Amino acid sequence: MMTSTADSLRKRVFFHIGAPKTGTTYLQNVLFQNREELAAAGLLYPYSDVGQSFRSMQDFRGVGWGNATPAKFRGEWDHVARRTRRWEGDTVIVSNELLGGSSPGRITKGVSTVQPAELHVIFTARDFARQLVSDWQEHVKHKHTVTLEQFVDDLIEHGLDAPRPFGELFWGMHDAGFVLRRWAEVVPAAHIHIVTVPHLGAPSDTLWRRFCAVTGLDPDRYDTVVERSNASMGVAETELVRRMNFEVQGMADEHYDPLVRKLLAEEILGGQSPRLVLPEGRMEWVETRSRRLIDEVTAARYDVVGDLEELMPLRAEHGGYVSPTSLTEQDLASAAIRAATGMLKHAGRQRRRTAELQHLADGTKPPPPDLRARGFELYWKVRGRAGRVARKLGVKR
Repeated sequence: MMTSTADSLRKRVFFHIGAPKTGTTYLQNVLFQNREELAAAGLLYPYSDVGQSFRSMQDFRGVGWGNATPAKFRGEWDHVARRTRRWEGDTVIVSNELLGGSSPGRITKGVSTVQPAELHVIFTARDFARQLVSDWQEHVKHKHTVTLEQFVDDLIEHGLDAPRPFGELFWGMHDAGFVLRRWAEVVPAAHIHIVTVPHLGAPSDTLWRRFCAVTGLDPDRYDTVVERSNASMGVAETELVRRMNFEVQGMADEHYDPLVRKLLAEEILGGQSPRLVLPEGRMEWVETRSRRLIDEVTAARYDVVGDLEELMPLRAEHGGYVSPTSLTEQDLASAAIRAATGMLKHAGRQRRRTAELQHLADGTKPPPPDLRARGFELYWKVRGRAGRVARKLGVKR
């Protein structure tokens, strides 16, 4: 049943538009796994499956992805907008970290499809020093081969005019001042909320609690334990993938994405080597640029949850720089062995599944499972997960 006009005007629709690499995937996973509990409390997270956040964002922006044209995503946003308009509760949260890159025309058109409603924008922001190195790693996970030093130099020296697609994708999505100026054309400044991401060492639920403060959620009411996703690699792991990319440029995106970005980078390799930090000699520029951003968003009078000073990078977090390009093959050996072993195990699982499906298709009985091999596989799987938990908690083993 459709809501009345009066009810619609009381309904708040939050557009969580980014930035990428600011805990957005974590927040989206928490919202999705709690969508039934949220709905009972009057809040709609309007996606029928996890992937619809991405597909509807593409349709909202009117853009393609890889080899897929915009037509592939046509109608996805209409489904989300329709659910939003028909929602009888008082709150809707639309979330995708790439929405911040929408053009002014697409913003105007997109938000009009959820009205009448009280519109709000949420931008989760993190300091530029961490964002620069995180964004480089994300590009490496999408088959790019640019070095970290060249990537940072180009973005600093050329801004939005840096080589495509890096300038547009970084400054056009990570710069809160640039992004929010576009959205402020259709949403009043008082309804634009900047949620700052704390520096390392803050309680793990800080971002969630700040997000809840904006949206009116009770932070303690919902299950916030989710499978870790979009995990960061260290220096050696990222450089290994970058060098591998030279050899797989011809691989189709639909094969590269699940095998390299998701399986190899995010599940197998992890971040066992030193973490990535800002290249030497660039901190002073980043500090100056960060102060300019803080002054800009302060003057715009956006609502801030957290502390804008958290957008200033901490030099202590970026000491001991190790250049990825300086690493030798010996330096990459440990990561390479993990990569090869993990991919070999994956291939074994795939072959076993293929054989099972073949027996099913043939109507024949598969051979009995090798329980000893299955036992070893389960042992190492559990041990690996226990090790990751121990490292996260700082427990020595």
